Amino acid sequence: MKLSPILPRVFAAAALFVSISSCSENLDSTGVCDVLCTQIGGAVQNITLDAVLLDTTVQALSGLGTEPGLLLASRGDTLDTRVVIRFDSLPATFVPTGGTAQPIASVDSAYIRLMLDTTTIKGTDPVTIEAYDVDTTANDTSSAAVLALFRPDRFISSQTFLRAQLTDTLKYFISNAAVLARIQSGAALRVGLRAVSVGSSQLRFISTEGSFGPEMFFRATPDTLTAPLTVLPFSRTPVGEAIRAGNLSDYTLIAKGPPPAPPSVLAVGGLPARRVYILFDIPSNIIDSSTILRATLLLNQLPNTGIDPTDTVAFLPQVVLAGKAVTDPAKAAQIIGAISVDTLRLRPGDAGPANVELASAIAIWRTVKPDTLSRAIVLKSVSEGNSPLELRFSSSEDVVTALRPRLRISFTPKVPLRLP
Repeated sequence: MKLSPILPRVFAAAALFVSISSCSENLDSTGVCDVLCTQIGGAVQNITLDAVLLDTTVQALSGLGTEPGLLLASRGDTLDTRVVIRFDSLPATFVPTGGTAQPIASVDSAYIRLMLDTTTIKGTDPVTIEAYDVDTTANDTSSAAVLALFRPDRFISSQTFLRAQLTDTLKYFISNAAVLARIQSGAALRVGLRAVSVGSSQLRFISTEGSFGPEMFFRATPDTLTAPLTVLPFSRTPVGEAIRAGNLSDYTLIAKGPPPAPPSVLAVGGLPARRVYILFDIPSNIIDSSTILRATLLLNQLPNTGIDPTDTVAFLPQVVLAGKAVTDPAKAAQIIGAISVDTLRLRPGDAGPANVELASAIAIWRTVKPDTLSRAIVLKSVSEGNSPLELRFSSSEDVVTALRPRLRISFTPKVPLRLP
């Protein structure tokens, strides 16, 4: 599969779409506009097509730890997520004020600094964050093995925060003895965080991928004149896989996610994160022999009252850049490109019509032969992997024909260049 020849055409198509859009304000073209807007002419035609060849929900396979946020949630039977931060490389020496390097023999005032997205906080009750030692030789992707380590004999420390103390910079103090023990033994310090609250609690921290990830600070001496040491998240495993190990330096661990949507329903978002893949079968005479003024995917939203139904989910349509050789929708849905800068916003609990503009996608498909690039899109949450919110839509399997996804296109026939 070769994607590189497609990309220049994608940029050219975007420029073409901007040019066409600038001439679509007034469809009653004069002789002058025939020169400036050579592709527009004739009466505008509007058609609604049952053009969906395949639609399905697929998992977002971007990989564990690739999200820009770390979700720490305790919401009863609805949602339970933990945060894992790996400090696999700890300093063994320090330099006291005016001295030379010495082995670290003590640890003072150790804490992990967490950058908190305060707009995502849920719950008003105090929340206790517990820390556990989750170092293990088990497979790095085994969530069950890591979750099993959140037990009393692995407990490190805890800290309680009132709602007013949950500011954008959170200092989570961790056991000095636990940090010193790992330094002296040469072992990794892998911390698992768990939220405990009498009510519902949800926090989202910035991850390493979000540029302001967790950092650990401590002093190697009680002397406050000696600068504290800084330790960044780092993972030594999987061995030989630097990118994957980098992603696993901090990540969200899902102990319990919201119930998934039924198989016959299209779902965007949620935890684990899901996307919608839609493959179209559009008549070639419309794409190749007309000027598309507007193309709209008509969806029917289904209410999802499971969790935060009145909150807002922002999502975007993405064009699939995988070649025809990629026949698995789950794999094709991971190879995508942006076609819109305007996010669509819906509330999970709402129901009714929802429209997604796709004229930009059709402009791209016009430049690439259908036997090279599938005419498919993906609907993806902007907060994919960072939020439990999930939008649901009727699929092409809905028993009510009128509720199935359809494509509405406004177009005019192409006309040759005419000079006055």
